[in-house]
Amino acid sequence: MWRLAQSGRLQSGFLLGVRRYAKPSKKASTTISNSLKKLNFVIPNYISVNKLSNLLNCRSERLVKDLTGLGFANVTQNYILSRDYVELILQEYNYELPASRKQLNAQTVYDELKSPVNPKLLQKRPPVVTIMGHVDHGKTTIIDHLRKSSVVSQEHGGITQHIGAFQVVTPVSKKKITFLDTPGHAAFLKMRERGANITDIIVLVVSVEDSIMPQTIEAIKHAKNSGNETIIAITKIDKIKQPRERERALERVTADLIAHDIQLEQVGGDVQVVPLSARSGENMDLLEESIVLLSDVMDIRAEDSNKVAAEGWVLESQVKKSVGIVATVLLKKGCLQKGNILVCGNTYCRVRNLLDSAGRPVTKAMPADAVEVLGWKEIPEAGDQVIQAKNEAQAKKYNAKRIALLEVEEQAINVEKLNLERGLKRDEDDAQDENEDGEDIDSTKQELGPKKVNFIVKADVSGSAEAIKESIASLGNEEVVCNVVSSSVGPPAESDLKMAQITDSKILCFNLGSLPTEVINNRKGVDIRQYNVIYKLIEDVTQVLTDNLKPIYETKHVAQIDVREIFEFTLKKKVIKIAGCRVENGKIFRNSTVQILRNDQVIFDGKLATLKQGKDDTLEVTKGNECGITFEKGFEDYEAGDKIMVYERQRVPRYL
Repeated sequence: MWRLAQSGRLQSGFLLGVRRYAKPSKKASTTISNSLKKLNFVIPNYISVNKLSNLLNCRSERLVKDLTGLGFANVTQNYILSRDYVELILQEYNYELPASRKQLNAQTVYDELKSPVNPKLLQKRPPVVTIMGHVDHGKTTIIDHLRKSSVVSQEHGGITQHIGAFQVVTPVSKKKITFLDTPGHAAFLKMRERGANITDIIVLVVSVEDSIMPQTIEAIKHAKNSGNETIIAITKIDKIKQPRERERALERVTADLIAHDIQLEQVGGDVQVVPLSARSGENMDLLEESIVLLSDVMDIRAEDSNKVAAEGWVLESQVKKSVGIVATVLLKKGCLQKGNILVCGNTYCRVRNLLDSAGRPVTKAMPADAVEVLGWKEIPEAGDQVIQAKNEAQAKKYNAKRIALLEVEEQAINVEKLNLERGLKRDEDDAQDENEDGEDIDSTKQELGPKKVNFIVKADVSGSAEAIKESIASLGNEEVVCNVVSSSVGPPAESDLKMAQITDSKILCFNLGSLPTEVINNRKGVDIRQYNVIYKLIEDVTQVLTDNLKPIYETKHVAQIDVREIFEFTLKKKVIKIAGCRVENGKIFRNSTVQILRNDQVIFDGKLATLKQGKDDTLEVTKGNECGITFEKGFEDYEAGDKIMVYERQRVPRYL
């Protein structure tokens, strides 16, 4: 594989099949012909070593030997090779290969639809500003002040759980700014990453009371990785009335920011700091001026003509009862109008209508506009790129090409797993042959691994479904894990109920409102749980996983009884022994589990058969009282002086 690796054409997805690289041995090289051979067959995407040897008209043993010499490990005749490997192997065998094909993947297949940049069409556009920071540091309140509406009151638990996109006309400069409000909870990591990567300016919100918090550090990391310009907004200054105390608090926050390598203007950097209060409005005009000034310096431009293909990003997608599938699209370039054809992910759309952030119809969308697009065939994924196609036929063609590439990528993963499983099986077979005692391999290695607890996620928008899946998929330990069978948008459908029944899954519904009674009390008996706040959902899933941990019990002694004397009486010509006892500590019940000890050795472990006081049966006997006892299973091998210990097996609480 030395020469193969040097060619630079290996893809990382195929490297699982090769465990080491080595220079071709001299012996292997001598088997390869020096003359150029003509290729007389079509190279398949995947082929086994055995079938490839037939196509090359050579013995499979020779091919296996040569592949081993080229650096392949654990190669057998059934080993499956990808097209990339086959082409490189054919080069080693000096075959004439067809003209190099363009390397496409599912992520780049739509790039052919993009229009080249035309500098003549570049015009100034409004900046896209992302508000980022920790939970409850005042991000949404800032936007609430700017657009004069009440977003906070509409959020469950007082936190933003979706990406909101709003365009406002600033009251001072009368310029447009598009704001993205990203959730601050840790569960929405992917959504915050997406917000940082499609924006121009990041406003990092830091509370003057709390300073730097975990999600603040995370937002700083995303801001640095994205390369976007940043403005620091120190919020809630209205809560500190004394000027001197406020100054000290601001100095503390500033020092924390500098400690996290943020180049503030105070230390010669270019990051502006704006102390403000969104509730009182103090310095909000200064934040607006800072954003407008920074955007002017950046000279943000985009092609806003319908002569170029429109491009954008899906911020959110969902199913609305009245209009069907809608997606919030942030336009990056071009001019989006009704009737345009868009491709995105595995679906496409003929734009039926465009709605602004207030739900009003608009005729077109320009760069930096965030609009709801109606007319999608299927729900697009949040974060996917949207590109305009010339017509519906072209959209279908590229959709089909992308789906085919996804299938090839999935096949590659399956092939890697298959080769790996075959290699492991051969290793196990070899270990079994080498076992001198003929014992089986440790059965624990043959187990399927930790227990999987299945869930199906249903959410109001795709961003929430993605965030929930990311959050709960990592829960568990070596004994029990969370397995998300599927995640999608909308209320549970009949197919979801069938899937849940087949896979024994619980359905987690997030922000779906009141579900119909026939769904909650479905005939299939599927457990459907509803949530409005993601904290509660994660806690509930954690508890379900905890309940599925293997129970551990501990023995607790609750009573001690001494055997004082043995009585015998005859019943139907059968002699029955009864232990005459005295309760020294605790209580003994008719259904108690006991152990009989003799010289600290357990001679019996089981339950009582009878418990009597005098001639009468009784349910319990307390400390200091005498009783007669017989034991189940006909056990009578007890003697005076034995001790009877009553115990309970109590389940020990376990945690992930």
